[in-house]
Amino acid sequence: MIKTITDIEFFPEVAIVTLNNIPNTPSSIANILSVIAENGISIDMISQTEPYKDKINLSFTLSQDDLSEVIGLTGKFKSLAPSIKADINGNNTKILLSGDGMRSESGVAAELFSLFAKENIRVKLITTAETEISCLIDIKDVEAAKKILL
Repeated sequence: MIKTITDIEFFPEVAIVTLNNIPNTPSSIANILSVIAENGISIDMISQTEPYKDKINLSFTLSQDDLSEVIGLTGKFKSLAPSIKADINGNNTKILLSGDGMRSESGVAAELFSLFAKENIRVKLITTAETEISCLIDIKDVEAAKKILL
């Protein structure tokens, strides 16, 4: 077990959507997330890239069960900004690692990603909070991740 990690949960059947080339305006993300919310879709692991040439990319995860509905919404995203392109990928698992010690202990993420590197586990998305690290990995790597983490 990694130092300070007290709980590890695996969430299967997760999809990831990345919307590329979003105009970097105050309303862009609000409009996109409003479209998703209006359709009753719950999302998680929201991550935005730093602006480049006044464009951003936005990634988020959702239940595999909602993937076809989000695919249907890509036209609405493009109506908000024609430059938007969507990358959609299913068959993933989210790993949530948590522990209060992460608040003050350094090196937890370094240890986690060193373990993943040794097993050649590629991470598709990372989000963090003060006491949590969430990683999205391909479903094919779940057993290897469980072996090194549990």
